[in-house]
Amino acid sequence: MVTILDGSCGFGEWDNLLHVRRLKKLNLKDQKNYIKHLWAEFPEEYSEWKAWCVRLNRLPNLFGTRDNPISIDESNL
Repeated sequence: MVTILDGSCGFGEWDNLLHVRRLKKLNLKDQKNYIKHLWAEFPEEYSEWKAWCVRLNRLPNLFGTRDNPISIDESNL
């Protein structure tokens, strides 16, 4: 897993932020569908992006925070 904090991991600095903004606008069902799509289509980028979100406390309701991460099974979303 990449430990880069500047956003150059995952989907890239701007796309990481774009995915966060899109998810914040969706309801929970659509958030889960969006996450499952990212996970299925871009598994490596998604994994890095999710870790980036946790480290920077982005989307804490979905992924948790660095102090309290939430474990989810994307295949069951």
